[in-house]
Amino acid sequence: MFTATQSGQIELDGMSDDRPIRLDGLSRETFELFLEHTFGRVRTGSYTTDELSRFLHFCDMYQCRHTQEFVVHRIFTARFRFHPAQLINLAIKYHVRSIFPFAFQQLAETPISEITHAHRELMGHEVFLNIVYVQAALDHHRRMVAAEEPKILMHSNDCEDPTGCNEDWHAIWWNGMGRFCHEFQIQTIILS
Repeated sequence: MFTATQSGQIELDGMSDDRPIRLDGLSRETFELFLEHTFGRVRTGSYTTDELSRFLHFCDMYQCRHTQEFVVHRIFTARFRFHPAQLINLAIKYHVRSIFPFAFQQLAETPISEITHAHRELMGHEVFLNIVYVQAALDHHRRMVAAEEPKILMHSNDCEDPTGCNEDWHAIWWNGMGRFCHEFQIQTIILS
């Protein structure tokens, strides 16, 4: 930590370039990012996903809440450059709730077959299992909607024939769904 010089003065780490302050587990590049932000040096380009991940780790390690807010904002701004599993990992690891809903929604819309083993490891077993449950529930809901039209729960006060109204709704729904299913089938055949 310190050594005595020939003149009897104590030379502390960080007092000269020969005695730098060593921060274990931190790269020089990450510390430079911190200095850039802290002393207001504006960066002309954007941060890479790796830089943002390391910067967030630094903020968590040294409890820099103000800087962490800046980094989370930059991550959210660049959220489409991250895979949603990476965002889930960062959200859980560093307790960043604001990016979790976006990432979870993106994963819920991603087919299970496109989620690799590495992605599953990043998000963890519990999150992956919940994504599978959400996708199954959405799939069940889609099948139910395709088999039965949504019910009219309440008619307006000026509706004189609720039974006729329900029959009209049934016809409109199935004519629309029939056309949609038919057009979807044609598009599928053309794309094949």
